Amino acid sequence: MHSRATRRPSRRRLLCAIGLASIGSLSGCVGDTTTGEPAADRGDGARDGDGNTDTADAIWNPFEFDRPVTYTYEIYSTDDGSGTLVWDVTDVTDDGATVALQYDTAETQFETTVTGSKDDLQGQLLMTPAGPFIVATIFSPTMARYEGQTLTVGNEWSYSSPDGSMRFAITERDTIAGVDCYASVTEVDGSTVHEGCFSPELELAPYTVYYDDDGTRSVEMRLVSIEE
Repeated sequence: MHSRATRRPSRRRLLCAIGLASIGSLSGCVGDTTTGEPAADRGDGARDGDGNTDTADAIWNPFEFDRPVTYTYEIYSTDDGSGTLVWDVTDVTDDGATVALQYDTAETQFETTVTGSKDDLQGQLLMTPAGPFIVATIFSPTMARYEGQTLTVGNEWSYSSPDGSMRFAITERDTIAGVDCYASVTEVDGSTVHEGCFSPELELAPYTVYYDDDGTRSVEMRLVSIEE
């Protein structure tokens, strides 16, 4: 594995990234739900913002790479500011994929190549300078709640626990970097903490943004190009 970096992640950033699973850690971090049974899905062919009706079921299955593909994102984080992230799948096998990652901001410049399954990729990238951002976006447990769900405008589900409740909803159809996707919103106790957009055709989400308690964005990534 080859890498170059300007600095190691701070302990606060690393703890923030790996502590995502608790609703109680939303302050200063991105949060995820705890255990709970989901409410019934509402996939009744609701209309999107253009008045079109969704009738076909679409499922988002991340990390099922089956071909070489390069994703280029514009990114932002409160720690590193604005920059770019390139996720380049260069080889695909039955056991996983090889990914060349480039992370470039004013504060951190880092590149590496990792190989393996989703768990292998996550484990290798976690301890890199880009780790906190990668875990808070690409490998976010909040976004994982959309994996395998039916992407239909109007579909929503929720979870609850003694710590609070989370609501997930598909709100409309959108297009990002020429890719059609399903926009989503995630709420914790009625407050929006995450917005995203998911495409059944892509293994990574075209868009994701998280908000702090005061409503300001904490991390964001938007697809600007995809090459196959």
